[in-house]
Amino acid sequence: MTSNQQVIELNGESIDATDVSSVADLIEQKNMTGGRFVVVVNDEVVPKSSWAQTSINAGDKVDIMSPISGG
Repeated sequence: MTSNQQVIELNGESIDATDVSSVADLIEQKNMTGGRFVVVVNDEVVPKSSWAQTSINAGDKVDIMSPISGG
């Protein structure tokens, strides 16, 4: 691993997120732009309106989940 590599945990798996600076970047990089998702960074829910401003840093734990509706 080089010192420039940024590793994060995404949905329980370690990934290289070197080219990712925000939640919005991560969503785009993973080609998930067309769906509805709940994003949690380090156990904090991130509203969609804040995705572009929410930084992703080395060591962060990110979960991206589809919302579940019930009745």
